[in-house]
Amino acid sequence: MDDALRNTVRALLPEVTALRRELHQHPEIRFEEHWTSDRIAAFLSAEGIPHTRGHAKGTGVVACIQGHGEGHGTVLLRADMDALELQETSGVPHASQIPERMHACGHDGHSAALCGAAVALMRHRHLFPGRVKLVFQPAEEQASGGYFIVEEGILDDVNAAFALHTWPSLPAGKIGLREGAAMASADFFRIDVRGKGGHGADPANAIDPIIAAAHIVVALQSIVSREIAPTDSAVLTIAQFQAGTSSNIIPDRAWMAGTCRALNQATRVCLENAIVRIAQQTAQAFRATAEVTFGDPGYGPGYPPLVNDPALCSLVRHTAQEVIGPDAVIELERPYMAAEDFAYYLQRVPGVFIFLGAASPGSPNTPALHTPCFDFNDDTLESAMMLLCSIAIRRLG
Repeated sequence: MDDALRNTVRALLPEVTALRRELHQHPEIRFEEHWTSDRIAAFLSAEGIPHTRGHAKGTGVVACIQGHGEGHGTVLLRADMDALELQETSGVPHASQIPERMHACGHDGHSAALCGAAVALMRHRHLFPGRVKLVFQPAEEQASGGYFIVEEGILDDVNAAFALHTWPSLPAGKIGLREGAAMASADFFRIDVRGKGGHGADPANAIDPIIAAAHIVVALQSIVSREIAPTDSAVLTIAQFQAGTSSNIIPDRAWMAGTCRALNQATRVCLENAIVRIAQQTAQAFRATAEVTFGDPGYGPGYPPLVNDPALCSLVRHTAQEVIGPDAVIELERPYMAAEDFAYYLQRVPGVFIFLGAASPGSPNTPALHTPCFDFNDDTLESAMMLLCSIAIRRLG
């Protein structure tokens, strides 16, 4: 089975590589992936792969491939489609053609690999019973597109779900795997501090929101060090702070925004409650007020912790050793504090999120994700397609 499948995958590689680079040239951010959705749908239609559109607030694409029998359930494979607000500096011939937009997280590679896997599975559907459902998901970056996929009921008939993500800190030709908690939750918050504006020379007749906000920033750092157990892991980062219009005016308001992350739901709730308490009470100590909001209107809620199923990790492990190589699997010692909305899928059904190594041999300075010089490593496309196809076939078999 693997030889016939691999021959198909290798024959598809030039077309899939060209698609990946085409997607890279046309990056679109959360819920705006209209060109990307059209291109993926056209690719699937050319191969006669049944699919529906308009999912997850409009741009998601879901394809279904029926195997040779009705039994054995449904396996879901997922790829994300969206890009980031970043000006590309990679210098590659297929660099982004859209200013301030680029595929800096490899979603172009994920989508292209899943397109190739869809074709290979369609041509080899005699190898598996049941169904394979392929989800091309929008808005993974910050907007929880996976939440909307799950809420639509797309996973209601699914028995297991799998996804992979390029990972530049791991060598190409390897995958990273971790049972249980593999990635952190992520919540995004904003704190609006309100005071009373006044002349910079007369602070006594004003209520300075900048002083209050600055003390909030410092006080928030005590949450991880003093309210989270030292055996647990958590992150709290203030990434934005804005206030004022002039050097001689005390403004009437200031605001900050940031993110908090945890590896379990209890710690996640502790972080959120502490942020609200400290912001409000610290502001009050300086005669100001603080309002804390989590998330953004129109986006899904924050990301839960991502937890891999141990039994299905075993399936992925053995599959990777067979189709990539006997030493293909790197067992990850600790979770990553980055987050992924595939966690919503894994709350609903068992599954595995796979870290696809991307660092080329002899290239110690492979650009990191979310940097302007990043580009997906096309040499990993064959492994990605083989792994996705083989996991689905083995799980259904």
